[in-house]
Amino acid sequence: MVRDLKRPLKLSIKTLILSLFIFAILGTFIGSIGSLFSSMIVSKNTLEDNYLIENRYYAQKLATTTDALFINMFKSLTMETKKEIYLTSEPNAIQKELVQTLASTSFFNSIYYLDQTGHIIASAPEMGLAGTKISRIGAKEALDRKVPLISKPYVGVTKNLILLVSVPVFDHNGVYKGFIGGTIYLHEENSLKKVLGQHPKHGNNSYVFVVDSEGNIIYHPEKSRINDNVIENKVVQKALKGQSGYEETVNTRGISMLAGYASTSSSSKWGIVSQTPKDAVIKPAIDMAKQVSIIAIPFMIFVFLLSLFMLKKIVNPIRNLAI
Repeated sequence: MVRDLKRPLKLSIKTLILSLFIFAILGTFIGSIGSLFSSMIVSKNTLEDNYLIENRYYAQKLATTTDALFINMFKSLTMETKKEIYLTSEPNAIQKELVQTLASTSFFNSIYYLDQTGHIIASAPEMGLAGTKISRIGAKEALDRKVPLISKPYVGVTKNLILLVSVPVFDHNGVYKGFIGGTIYLHEENSLKKVLGQHPKHGNNSYVFVVDSEGNIIYHPEKSRINDNVIENKVVQKALKGQSGYEETVNTRGISMLAGYASTSSSSKWGIVSQTPKDAVIKPAIDMAKQVSIIAIPFMIFVFLLSLFMLKKIVNPIRNLAI
């Protein structure tokens, strides 16, 4: 009967020690999980901040580079307008000159000379358009304004969606003779794409797009998006107001983006947006948590089993003393 009275004491000591041990292990495990999630959140927030800052910097850099590109385009065409040959109105000679000019630069997909009446005198490459009167919006604007300018996107006589970079031609008396225009085919390989097409974070689905002053896309890595109007995008609106900055935004397709934006200071005000999908930031944080878990969880199981083994070695003597 004495042995029956002592048995509850033996069980209660063992249960108490095991309970304390399990509580300590679970507390440690829960604390580790909490630290893991906390680290993941901090990592995600840090990555988001880094992407926002980097995208702003990259957008500003591209705005400066784009301005320089068009300054050089204007310089190239301005030098061309100084040549006497454009005052002769000899189509064959002018056509040969345009061929040489186009071959000497990588700025344009084509180049042509239009007289003051709106008729094409010559073009390079030769497209059989000599004598054709052009009434497209870009050419008409150049004829009307008679100043160097960059057109809005429009469909040219070649059926390509183009930007027209034009510089007026005047004779020695200041009489307007027409303009020399260089075209950029927006759906084909062009000088803009060479400048804007390589994002340093391309592996994370980061990309750049450019809009004209009305919010029409003039460059996008997805060609199908070119000429789409995205003026409703808040980041685009800020860029077109001349602002520079960064923020998390939702694009016109409902995708959360970490965007940096800036604007060009050229004669044609454009907005440049460099952005990264938010999902691209969350994934590395989750991957980091998985890697830590792969290392931490087996280690904790090992510690638990080792501690349980050692605990039994300690409990048995205590239990024997209690008998």
